Amino acid sequence: MHRSIRLSTLALTLTTVLAGCASAPKSLDELPRTPDASVEEILKSAARHDGAEANLLRLHAAQTALNNGNPEQTLRVLEDIPQSALPADQQIRFSELQATSAMALGDSLTALTAIKHPSLEQLDIRPLHEQLRIQQLRADILDANGQYIEAARERVFIHSLLDPSQQAANNQAIWDSLTQAKTQTLQTASEGASGEFAGWLELALITRNQRNLDLQVRALKAWKESHATHPAANRLPDSIQQIEALQASRPTHIGLLLPFNGPLASAAQALRDGFLAAQYQAQSQGISQPQVTLYDSTEYSQAIDALNQAKREGVQWMIGPLEKDKVAQLASSGALPLPTLVLNYAEQATSDSSIYQFGLAPEDEARSAAIRAWNDGKRRMATLSTRDDWSQRANRAFITEWERLGGILIGQELVDQPAAVANQMGELLKIKQSENRANRISSILGDVLAQPTPRQDLDALFLAATPLQARQIKPTLAFQYAADLPVYATSHAYQIDSSGMQNTDLDGLLIAEIPWLLEQNDPLYSDVTGNWPQAGGALGRLYAMGVDTQRIFARLPQMREYPDTRIEGATGELTLDSTGRIQRLLPWGQIRNGVLEPAAPSDSGAL
Repeated sequence: MHRSIRLSTLALTLTTVLAGCASAPKSLDELPRTPDASVEEILKSAARHDGAEANLLRLHAAQTALNNGNPEQTLRVLEDIPQSALPADQQIRFSELQATSAMALGDSLTALTAIKHPSLEQLDIRPLHEQLRIQQLRADILDANGQYIEAARERVFIHSLLDPSQQAANNQAIWDSLTQAKTQTLQTASEGASGEFAGWLELALITRNQRNLDLQVRALKAWKESHATHPAANRLPDSIQQIEALQASRPTHIGLLLPFNGPLASAAQALRDGFLAAQYQAQSQGISQPQVTLYDSTEYSQAIDALNQAKREGVQWMIGPLEKDKVAQLASSGALPLPTLVLNYAEQATSDSSIYQFGLAPEDEARSAAIRAWNDGKRRMATLSTRDDWSQRANRAFITEWERLGGILIGQELVDQPAAVANQMGELLKIKQSENRANRISSILGDVLAQPTPRQDLDALFLAATPLQARQIKPTLAFQYAADLPVYATSHAYQIDSSGMQNTDLDGLLIAEIPWLLEQNDPLYSDVTGNWPQAGGALGRLYAMGVDTQRIFARLPQMREYPDTRIEGATGELTLDSTGRIQRLLPWGQIRNGVLEPAAPSDSGAL
């Protein structure tokens, strides 16, 4: 989350000039120190002067407007000042005022352009306090534009020059920037880094490369031993400092409540095996792990009975159940006897802080689709869904997130009747109108052949449908002259198939998929798929969920206390919302020759 920028902290404490002064100041440092004149009075004074003196007065009027909390007026005044005609020190001040005002108005791109003005290459001609102020502003602007590594580097550079009273806040700001950066970006930056900045990057990568809590603590201990003089060593950032406390208070006995019999038995086994594989990873490195007791949820008509039994047997945390009806039972039970991470989502809200919810909900993929499309620059979209419950839930989640981001919804279509899809796509794309226009043009111009084109106000589509439906829709778009229209889909739209034979006609489709299956770079992927080959197929989503469950259950209190905590899991980037539900943000793949491969990143660098 970006830190907010307040005018009261960014506005410069400059003085104002009396309207009736006998002579205008010649430089920034000659400006009077008593703020008596208004913006209008200073501008009137500027009108009575020419050239450099007038420009300086207008610059000072812009500053006064900003000090008064009026960034819009600041930018209007700056429009009347030719920045290139100013002396170097005034060009620097101009850039700072422009950047600060743009940030105050939420225009981070304009602020970024302003703070990169060539005049700032001469920042060292200004007093140290002004240099530090502008460099802190630059870091805030870089953060606001998603350039987290650059922002952290800027803060590291100035750290030793700050007053000791400011250094703790600067350390936290460095950490905030690094925690928002993607893992691959951190790793790339660390390859060429040195000194204090390299130490910060190494610290940030501990929670990314070591996903097990115990391995993180061991790596953290090693980091502190090798970076004893690092600015973060005396007081680690709060969120990573808590990792040690979490390990110390971690339960020593946990229960797995899963349906080991009945139609969900294969899902339960995959979850169990993924969970235990993550346990064994740490155990194999000599780190003791909690005792695990298995409970078959099909043996209990009421899930609360299983929790009560487990508590009598010494269990301190329960993971499960998986069945939606039993999750609903616990969600409506009031206070639970044990802190519990259920493996599905209840329909009703719960205020019990001892219950957490984690599942592979299609809503997560839909929200990820909205974010990805927005980051790709799309602003006007339509949705395609079926009457299936999961599809309707995904459709609603997409629309909610899309409109929250500011996107415009062009239309919605139900696409579960194969015979109607072609007409539906034609209506949505307004191809009939385009064909009529093309025919009129051809009749007027004779031999000139006019090509119909789909409507121009539609940027992309969101699709929540099955592979069979998706294989009908993609060719239909091509037939309707819209083959290049981007389509963002949930993982339901394709089949995992290394040969590509089952995904014919889907090339170009963008798919939200879990990292375990898309990137296959999880530290446990090779071991798990080696023991259970099915973990590389559709059941892999459940194996990955089991792995993530083991990794996150001990960190849930931290995630609740620090809502910005993000865990890069096998099932996506995981966060905890205020209701105790794990939310997932997924990476994106694109089908090429029938096979899903990682898609090119958005320009913004977001997932």
